[in-house]
Amino acid sequence: MRVASLKRTGLASEAEVLDRVNRVLGPVEMVDDASVRPDACRILCVETRSGEHSFVKWYAQASDYQRECDALTLYTPALGTDAPRLIANDDALRMVLISRVPGESAALSDAQWDPLVHYRAGILVRRLHESSAPVFSDQFGRQSATRFENAASDLGDAVEGSLIAHARLFIARAMDVKSVSLVPTHRENHPRHWVIDPGGHVRLIDFGMCEYDPWIVDAFALEHEYWRVDPQLRIAFLEGYDREISEDDEALLRAHHAVRALEGILAAQAPGSTKLQKRTAHDVFDRLVGNTLF
Repeated sequence: MRVASLKRTGLASEAEVLDRVNRVLGPVEMVDDASVRPDACRILCVETRSGEHSFVKWYAQASDYQRECDALTLYTPALGTDAPRLIANDDALRMVLISRVPGESAALSDAQWDPLVHYRAGILVRRLHESSAPVFSDQFGRQSATRFENAASDLGDAVEGSLIAHARLFIARAMDVKSVSLVPTHRENHPRHWVIDPGGHVRLIDFGMCEYDPWIVDAFALEHEYWRVDPQLRIAFLEGYDREISEDDEALLRAHHAVRALEGILAAQAPGSTKLQKRTAHDVFDRLVGNTLF
């Protein structure tokens, strides 16, 4: 595992990054700015004179760069051509240069509701999880409890105390799971990060949140946006993954849900947050205490 540069503060300039890309690929032209959170991460699509496309990503935070770089060097090689290939990286710029995978995001079409796509994604995510040996830990519940209590304290009266107490029960249940298998998880597993080519082949992209976690964490976003709407998608994904959700798995997911929900509400209180972001954050929490998971 490499250690990213801590000297730089904030994002490197676009000029610095493109100069580095030019030295790797030769002269390139920027054809698209795909940045979603440009204050945290810039993403540009570049084209070489021979017409080949690549993506260059660079981060404001060393930890975000570190996760992406570790994933691209340690885990995604096991996916072969079903994930981007690392072409070059630069610790000083906190930059990765990666190959472009063919196709478009499943979230941009009706493919996001296709059980076959979810089945294939389940197979792919299982391959990611098995790309490195699991690590067994008895600290997941304790760490979840710490994050939960920190967020609850920072929220003050923003969430009713009785609801916090209800959510705390899910943290307590996760603490009963003594040995948790942690694997390389995507942690933003969602159709927007599934790329589908014209032949229906599914590939996985965007590994900036990748870390060791329980496998069930990669069901979190799917449950919220897809499985509640169409339970057949849950069945399809789990068939592809070749695993059922046990009681302990569900306990770990509920604890993850509780932490993510409170941290989401806290983040939505930041200046500049929209009403939609605030409502969405509270909706995630309401689903937990409303017992609507699955």
